[in-house]
Formats: sequence, structure tokens, C-alpha cells
Amino acid sequence: MKGSRLITLVILLAVMLAACAPKPTPTPVPPTPRPPTAVPPTAVPPTPVPPTAVPTPAGPPGLPAYTGGPATLRFGWWGNDARATITKKVIELFQAAYPQITVMGEPNGGTSDHFQIIDTQLAGNNAPDLIQFGGNYPDYMKYLEPLNDYVGKQLWIDTAERFDQTALIPATRDGKLWCVSLGTNTLVLAYNKTMIEAAGVALPKDNMTWDEFAAYGKELKAKLPKGVWAFVDNSTNTANYMSYYYRQQGTPIWTSDEGGKSYATLESGKKWLQLWADWRAEGLIVDADTTAMYAETGTDSSALVAGKAAIGLIWSNQLAAYQAAMTDKLGATTLPKGGEKSYAIQMSQYLGIYSGSKNKEAAALFINFFVTSPDAGAVLGTNRGVPSSPVVRTAISGQSTETDAAVYRIYNAVADRTIPQDPNLPNDQEFVNELRLIGQAVSLGQSTVDKGAADLQALIERLAKK
Repeated sequence: MKGSRLITLVILLAVMLAACAPKPTPTPVPPTPRPPTAVPPTAVPPTPVPPTAVPTPAGPPGLPAYTGGPATLRFGWWGNDARATITKKVIELFQAAYPQITVMGEPNGGTSDHFQIIDTQLAGNNAPDLIQFGGNYPDYMKYLEPLNDYVGKQLWIDTAERFDQTALIPATRDGKLWCVSLGTNTLVLAYNKTMIEAAGVALPKDNMTWDEFAAYGKELKAKLPKGVWAFVDNSTNTANYMSYYYRQQGTPIWTSDEGGKSYATLESGKKWLQLWADWRAEGLIVDADTTAMYAETGTDSSALVAGKAAIGLIWSNQLAAYQAAMTDKLGATTLPKGGEKSYAIQMSQYLGIYSGSKNKEAAALFINFFVTSPDAGAVLGTNRGVPSSPVVRTAISGQSTETDAAVYRIYNAVADRTIPQDPNLPNDQEFVNELRLIGQAVSLGQSTVDKGAADLQALIERLAKK
């Protein structure tokens, strides 16, 4: 008992002594230094980034970023097998750069076939996301997505260093950019160099007048084998040659004046059709029955490629494809000169986005890749025209072919008679189709030059009002 009380007293004494002892002074903790960039206490702190926000992803090297998820695009174009091959190679390059985007190519044959297919798809609300156009894109603006909001973002075409700014002008209507140029081209006269040299005739010179060109045709025809003509009948199988002639006469078929105006005259139509009627009578152009066999829409429907004529009209960007389709050597010269300036270096083709596309951002990225990527340019070359991107032109300058050199020579040869590109007549494809029928009727003797000219003028006036 006494032992217990003693232990208890000792414990109580120890507790009391501890309570009465002075408390130790704690070691002060220095304040955390404020970093130099810290917001001062009086400043309003920046708005914090929400926890759900994701930083903008970096794009592939040298390319804009893609912010969407997996997407599939359809791309419809016209052209031959060679164009299909290189286009598919570019698609593969694009898919490697943007693995989340798949592109399904839809080559549609020749130009007329392409637009028949596109028209049907548009009517059924089933058009491709990406559509290739010519100068007829204004006829399709109601189906297209304006591209202004993509420029500088997905479309890096907003500086002259990356893309010719003049190439944006023809693609712009009402302040909206509707499509992007795939390159420039111009009309040229391709000639069978092998055939002409075998005939013992000098090669055609650049910038001949119409009279000199006709005289050259007579000399050539006299020395060509039977069943071979000097010229393809290009009177009405394309509207562009005729438009060139009308411009020389000072009566352009369609202009942007006053929002769209035609200066076409009956007299210009008579002169054009009579020119070809005279050449037909003199045996300079392929006869009507043979001409009917060749639609002149590409290498597989060309009297020039078939060896029926020595000289024919094509677009400059087609020269390589025509050469590839022939064993004979091809050359190229300018269209005949005369009258007013009329040579247009124009946008060869355009690429636009269908307004019904569900993957517009991805589609814009594809267009950007197609027109500004040096890798794409190295594959495409000048198949769709001389590229509008200085970056691409520089990248491919070392791979210029002999046909490319011929095109560049022609660009230089016509430099003093070039003009801005005229817009296409409204309802362009209808004009092309009807023009061909008018020309066929005249060539087959089913109509006269005067009647054909009257029908042509009536057609122009009717379409201009639609």
C-alpha cells in the first residue's frame, strides 16, 4: 500500500513540474519565396484552364494539326489511269501523315462522265466530300462549303510564300472562297514530231498567225500519208478554243462585267464555223465521219493519239499523259495569234468541299496537303497544272521533264498576249454538250454555217439568262 502511494506521488510531481516549466520557443519557418513570375497579391489571377480542356495537338511536321477523330473521306475526280495512279499515291502519303483519316478515291473517267456522276450524286445527297471542278465551279456553289474559315488554320494558303494569292481570285465569289486551285494551265497545240519529221516538213513555230497556220497545214497535208490529216477538228468539241477566238474578235462569250455579261455576236460565230468549214473542204482537218469516232476528251478518244492527225488541241497539263500514250515523239506550240489579246493562263482545276460532308476539317486538311506539300507535289508534278505553291514549285524544279520544258517555253512565248481568265458561261456543261451537237450538224451537212451560227448565238443568249 505504502509503495503504491509513493509511486503515485512521484508521477503527480513529475506532471506538475512539466506543466510549470517554460515552453520552448519554436524555430521560425521562413516564408516561401515568391517566384518572379508569380501574380502579385493585388493582380487578378489568370483564368484557370478547365480540367477537361486538352492542349491543341501538334500537327505532322510542316502540316496543320487535326483535332477530330477517325474520319473517312470520299474524293471524286476525272482523269486517265495515270492520273488515278499518282492521285492514289498522294492519298497514301496523306494517310501516313494523318493516320486517323482515310480517303476513298473515286475516279470518274473523262470530264463529261465525271460531272454526270457528280450531278447524280448531288441530286441524291450522296456526293463525295471532295470534288474536283473546272472553271464551271460557280454552277455548283450552292452545294459547296465556303472555305474562308479554314484559311490560315487547316488551309495554309494565306501567304504568298506558300501559295500564289492571285490563284485565289478566280475561286472567290461574293467574298467567299469556294474552292482551291490545283494549278495553272493553258491551251496548246500538241503535234506529232515523229510524223512531221518523217514527212520532211519543218516543225511548227510558235505564234503563227491564223493565215500562217492554215498555210502550214496545207504544206503538211500534202506530204502526209493518205488517211492522215494535218489538224484534229477542234471546232466545237471544246468551248475553250472558240472562246479564245471570240476574244481575239473583241466579242468575248462571257465576262465578269456588270456581274456577268456576254459580248458574243452572230458574226463571230459565223467566222469561227466558216474557218473550220473551209479547212474541212480543203482536207486539212479530220473528216466528219472519222471525227465522230473520237470525242477528244482524253488520250483514249483522241484522233491525235490514234495517228489520224498531226496536230491537235489539248491542255498544257495533258501533254505528259498524251506523250505517255504514244510511241511517237510529241511537241507543243502556241495557238495562232491575231486580233486582240486572248491567251489565258488559267486555273486548270479546283478542289472543293461538299457542304453535306460530315468531315469538313479533314477535307480541308486534304486539300492543303494536295496543294502545299512538297511530297505531294513531287508525285503530282504538273499533271493537274503548274502548281500554285512556290514551295512545291521549288521542290519539283529539279525533276522537270522535256514536256514540262515545252510548257514553260509556251508560257514565255505568249507572255505578251495573255489576259486574266474569263469566267465560264453559266450552265457550262450544258453549253459544252449543245455546242458539240451544233458542230456535228454543220460538219455532217445537216446544218449550214449560217444556221449553226444562229443556233450558237441563241444558245449563248439563253444560257446567259438562266
